[in-house]
Amino acid sequence: MIRWQHLLNKLSTDDPVLQEKLSLWQAHPHKTPLALIQGFSFISANQATLGYFETEYDAFVNATPYDFSPRIQSSGRNSVEYAREMILEAIAGNNVEFNWLHLSQVGNELPTRVYLYRCYLQQQPVVLVEFQALNRRNQMRETISDGFAHIPKDILSTTLEESAEAVYITDSDDQILAVNKAMCRICGYSAEQLISKTPAFLEAKNLGSEEETECQIALRQRGTWQGETLKRRSDGSAFPAWQSSRKIITEDGAHYNVNIFSDISTKKLLETQLTTRAMYDTLTGLPNRFHLKQILNTALEKLKTDPLALGALMFLDLNGFKNINDSFGHSMGDRVLQLVAARLEAGCIEKADIARMGGDEFTLVLQDCSCKDEIQLFAEQILSLFESPFEIEGQKFFLGTSIGIALFPTHSDKAGQLISLADTAMYCAKKSLPHLVFYDKAMSQAAELKLQLINSLRHAHSLKQFTLAYQAIVDLQTNEAMAAEALLRWQKSSTECYEAADFVPLLEETGLIVSIGQWVLEQACMQAAIWRTQYKADFRISVNVSPLQLEHLDFIGQVINALEMANLPAEALILEITESALLRQPEQARLTLNRIKALGVSIAIDDFGTGLSSLSRLGTLPIDSVKIDAEFALRLNEVSGQKLCNAIVQLAQALDIHFIAEGIETQQQKDIMTGMGQGFAQGFLFGYPSSADNFTQTFLEEKHIA
Repeated sequence: MIRWQHLLNKLSTDDPVLQEKLSLWQAHPHKTPLALIQGFSFISANQATLGYFETEYDAFVNATPYDFSPRIQSSGRNSVEYAREMILEAIAGNNVEFNWLHLSQVGNELPTRVYLYRCYLQQQPVVLVEFQALNRRNQMRETISDGFAHIPKDILSTTLEESAEAVYITDSDDQILAVNKAMCRICGYSAEQLISKTPAFLEAKNLGSEEETECQIALRQRGTWQGETLKRRSDGSAFPAWQSSRKIITEDGAHYNVNIFSDISTKKLLETQLTTRAMYDTLTGLPNRFHLKQILNTALEKLKTDPLALGALMFLDLNGFKNINDSFGHSMGDRVLQLVAARLEAGCIEKADIARMGGDEFTLVLQDCSCKDEIQLFAEQILSLFESPFEIEGQKFFLGTSIGIALFPTHSDKAGQLISLADTAMYCAKKSLPHLVFYDKAMSQAAELKLQLINSLRHAHSLKQFTLAYQAIVDLQTNEAMAAEALLRWQKSSTECYEAADFVPLLEETGLIVSIGQWVLEQACMQAAIWRTQYKADFRISVNVSPLQLEHLDFIGQVINALEMANLPAEALILEITESALLRQPEQARLTLNRIKALGVSIAIDDFGTGLSSLSRLGTLPIDSVKIDAEFALRLNEVSGQKLCNAIVQLAQALDIHFIAEGIETQQQKDIMTGMGQGFAQGFLFGYPSSADNFTQTFLEEKHIA
């Protein structure tokens, strides 16, 4: 068994427990019954296994586990289906163990505990099988243990005759000796027409006089066979059947083959229907993600015969579809998706294979393209399909689309990777006009960097890498620091420090912003309490609030908890809310702001003037101040910029709220804003964001004048 020793030594695993077992088995290769499975067939076994199954190496290799099993296990499960299920689970990486009834090649029952382990043979996954005989393992069952010896032969004969499955018995010359009623009913022949014939005339596949069926080969080599075959009825129609065959040798040396089969036409039809459902999207009737991979694999296979050919995968995502779902409901959204699918089919069905990935994502597969320009032109035609609105019941819906394109084999020759690359390009297309982007490597590098940052962010809080920096908010008239804005910083390493704008969007994307935002709120309140106690009794702290925090059900409780922990009065806290947070869920935002205001906490609108400002909404919200975005400060040297800032200041004064000018970097900018009225400002002119200690020394321990 040199081959077994050779294969066993080449096995590898990433499971340390299994590695210990492998080392033991490699030292004693034939002590424990072991075998290797690739696909669903044995590819090798040691001598202990061959002895256990009372068989030879050539008869064991290429056989399946269910070739050495009864058709039905004691649990009632079909041996073939159950064995395949367990093998697939093992290939997926799970260590599997279960009880199984095996049959040796001579027919002895072998109750067995089976263990399946995934290993790698030359980087290919295989399943290593360990057979462990159960307590009754080494005792051959007496012939009367199954009880059949006590049953009169006429009862056994009647049972066989009335079985719902077709049964026929052949001799060593492969001539039919006996058939039951089910055999006659299923095949449409009488018993007289079948007896003394060979079963070959029942096979739908025409075989030559010297050609053997798979069943005949298996019976000759190892004495058992199970599998699907195609049989023919007396009217010439073919039907699929599942057949089990076993060779039996009597005490006087006579050879018989017992064959049992059932018509599985109905089962196959159901499988076809289920496959169709699994391959196509039920809403639009288009191929689904699974089917798309098959289409891509077929297209990639064709490329092997024509290496100069070019293909493309286009990944489409609808722009504005979420608004339809939110405003009109998912039922209307589904109808819009059906119209989109129909328009895509009408526009390009002869040029591309269309699939729906799910949600509002579609894909197009183009083959036999001459050049990249041809693909670009086709993609532009797809964009033009969305220029006209989609109309349902008099309601018009305007949608756009973003298209990401991956070329094959230029970018990849693997279906899964192509989908991923086209998806990456699509997300880049969303950020730039005209929403059409071809993939390039820089996109993947950016995506990988983003993934690395997200993974690092998940551990940053537990590693205490987050810190707060504080920037002064000063009174324009007195230059006195009246408050400080708490700014989140991520000290990833001694040389890497990220500002909030670089990573807060990732915190929001992953949902981490809720817990990190709560930590920021608590830390800022505690620092403000220290400053108020030791330096300035009326000093205030301003904290930025993400839209996700504002929408969190327990946000009010988090604010109350932070104030109580720090023993800080509510009037000392200012929460900065962006305009976008007010637009996401306006009614919920209004209710939340009213509850915050009721606590005594002040509310500031951050980056005012850059969003979709609504004066009607602004007048109904409990706002204490607006922060004029830094972009306006950059334009204060222009007349138009001064007019814009002055308009915002007058609006604030009309609403009886404060204004805070952000981004003040020069004395000229400060003087212009001071001349507009009583207000506040922050920016580099007054000081850069700094640690709590530096802020204390600069603004609170010493009198600071800008």
